[in-house]
Amino acid sequence: MNVPYPKKVLIVEDSKLNAQITADILAKYGYETEIVTSGEEAVEKALNNIKSPDLILMDIELKGAIDGIDAARIIQQHKDIPILFLTANASKEIMEKIKSVSAYGYVLKGVDEYVLISQIEMAFKLYEAKMQLKKREELFRNMFENHDIAMILIDPQAGRIIDANKAACNFYGYSRETMLQMDIEAVIGVSTTIDGGQKCSEALKKGCNPCICFQRLANGEEKLVEIYSSPVDYQGKTLMHLIVFDITEQWKAKRELEFYKNLFEDSLNEIYIFYPQTLKFIAVNRGARENLGYTGEELKEMTPVDLKPEFTLQSFKELLEPLLKGEQKQLIFDAMHRRKDGSLYPVEIHLELVEFDKEKVFVALVIDITERREMEKELKERNEILSTIMEYAGDAIIMIDDNGKVTFWNPAAERILGYSKEEIIGKDLHMFMIQDMRLYEAYREAFKKFRLTGKGSVVGKTVEMKTRHKNGHEIDVELSLSAVRIKDSWHAIGIIRDISERKRFEELLYRQSITDPLTNIYNRRFFMQMLEQEIERVKRNKKLFSLIMFDLDHFKNVNDRFGHAAGDMVLKSVADTVKGRIRKTDYFARWGGEEFIILLPETSLNNAAELAEELRKKISETELDGIGKVTASFGVTEYRNTDTVDTVLLRVDGALYEAKGSGRNCVKIA
Repeated sequence: MNVPYPKKVLIVEDSKLNAQITADILAKYGYETEIVTSGEEAVEKALNNIKSPDLILMDIELKGAIDGIDAARIIQQHKDIPILFLTANASKEIMEKIKSVSAYGYVLKGVDEYVLISQIEMAFKLYEAKMQLKKREELFRNMFENHDIAMILIDPQAGRIIDANKAACNFYGYSRETMLQMDIEAVIGVSTTIDGGQKCSEALKKGCNPCICFQRLANGEEKLVEIYSSPVDYQGKTLMHLIVFDITEQWKAKRELEFYKNLFEDSLNEIYIFYPQTLKFIAVNRGARENLGYTGEELKEMTPVDLKPEFTLQSFKELLEPLLKGEQKQLIFDAMHRRKDGSLYPVEIHLELVEFDKEKVFVALVIDITERREMEKELKERNEILSTIMEYAGDAIIMIDDNGKVTFWNPAAERILGYSKEEIIGKDLHMFMIQDMRLYEAYREAFKKFRLTGKGSVVGKTVEMKTRHKNGHEIDVELSLSAVRIKDSWHAIGIIRDISERKRFEELLYRQSITDPLTNIYNRRFFMQMLEQEIERVKRNKKLFSLIMFDLDHFKNVNDRFGHAAGDMVLKSVADTVKGRIRKTDYFARWGGEEFIILLPETSLNNAAELAEELRKKISETELDGIGKVTASFGVTEYRNTDTVDTVLLRVDGALYEAKGSGRNCVKIA
């Protein structure tokens, strides 16, 4: 059988660059792609080509007369092709546009390629499910009247029974005429659902698959039934089609199949009826004939062995023995079927011995599982790819169950956190990671909520935090946490990235942004920020501050006589001298060239003047190799309630220039 693979994706995107990037990603995963740049071209490719694309990846905003939404609407009027929208944002307006057409969701532009591929694969699965549902609805319409399984059509709004087949009448014990006069509440709404929730009748009106509940029959007997419901369109109304299975004694129930011509012939699966003695076919339905390529007349002279190359006449009869002896009610097995042209395709066979027209015959329901096998193969390959990604990912990937125990731990987790898989699997992760017992108890309380709801303060977010390596040192990490529900319990999946190096680099960049590269003290820009903050603080707590500004005397002579390298050495030496004397709470900055400034929080004018005099003496007494001694002139002032940043700086600058004008190497107060 020719399998339509690889699947073809039509990319509708007016940015050729973005379209090509998307096409390259899809090609990497085995998809065939074609690119168009307008809605008009998309409609042309979808409707007029001999082979339509299997999926359309549609940009919403397109150049031309029609946008992506309009193009999708036109295409869907003529062909059922899954459409997945591309959008740069997920605004409310965009979402409303997408909802206005029968789309298969959307993908944000620029997402990770794995997200893109996952969305496309999900769209294909939704489309396949939709097609299967459509086929099943057609089958059910043909099967309804004569099927031996109880079926009922109800109007969910009025709660009335519209139709009931013979099996339903027999099961409930009412005549068809009586049932058509009843509402659903009177027939099956007397008992509550098995879990003690809402009434069966209410659940069925809304649709449930399956709904398991107790129901009382006309004779008062209660039965445990399993009901499947699906909506069907009938005469302009949406009705609910119910299929009722009696599962009270399911383990010992004898399955019977009664075939009527319309049900048998129109089944989407292959159905074969053949004699137990000769194995020759009595009847083969249209689905089987079309798939095999044989006519009905040709098949009447054939047996199942002619279709199954792995069986001989003897081995096939041996297979049937348990059914003939009554040892088994049904056989289910996989085999290969051979078409008239010699090609083979895999099938799943459900084989039963039933009584038909007063004699026993074999009935085989055969399902072509070619697509299932392809899906299983694809799933296996995808799982292998996922396992490889998890194994070789650079980030730690960790999963914990609903008890907080580690269930998955990849090599990167071992490298980043130091614990081997053997040490950590099955253990409480946070007992290793959180050393503070108070924090651990807080975590345990938060985890209780997560177990119930799958929600938490960091679930679905990416956060930066510190954790502890096995050897005891702290490391900076970036944690992305998500929740997944497995077997009715919430599990957490965390992706941990070591960002220690990045944090160190960020700290270095920050230090560089606020310091003078030569003297390693604060720069003028950062000092101004601190001065503004200090003025705001003074307005709140009324504790004044002082400023000291000083300038090296005749510094140009140092550069001229000894060179700029010597000048740099003098600046660094003076800066080191001052840093060794001031407090950690003081802000010392290079104001420009050979000029420096000091902010002294909560310091009076007199204390600031004393410090300035002490610094002047230390600088003048320091002997510099190859240069000798240098001196500095100092200006000192105290903040006043009427001051601004500019006025207090002008005043301390004026005091400095007064010191220079007074012969230098002195301290002046303003």
